[in-house]
Amino acid sequence: MRVLTNILIVVFILFFAACSKHPEIKVEYEASQAISEFTLSYIDSNKMLKDTIIKPESNTDLWHYSMMAKKGDIVYLSGHYNDINSSLRLSIKIDGKIYKEQYSVGDTVNFMIVSGVIPY
Repeated sequence: MRVLTNILIVVFILFFAACSKHPEIKVEYEASQAISEFTLSYIDSNKMLKDTIIKPESNTDLWHYSMMAKKGDIVYLSGHYNDINSSLRLSIKIDGKIYKEQYSVGDTVNFMIVSGVIPY
């Protein structure tokens, strides 16, 4: 009887340990459709906010960053441009599917922000 109890305890511990692990999820940030310099801020794989300046050569240039994350992690991408003739599309993809996206044309005043929490 005691052996059976010990086996059941071990099985329950292994079961709950396996259930508590969150598999990693691929997250991709993308910025596109700009014709002039723009700034980006994003949360990277170390959960740090990074800033960068992008200088596209044409509106077909694509800025891309990918990382592995876990359910419940915060994802964040923001952008801003100063050229009234430009535009900007920002998107966050989770496992290859668009999670959040925003598009702007000629808005040099407002910062674009796409963000959220990776769903469970």
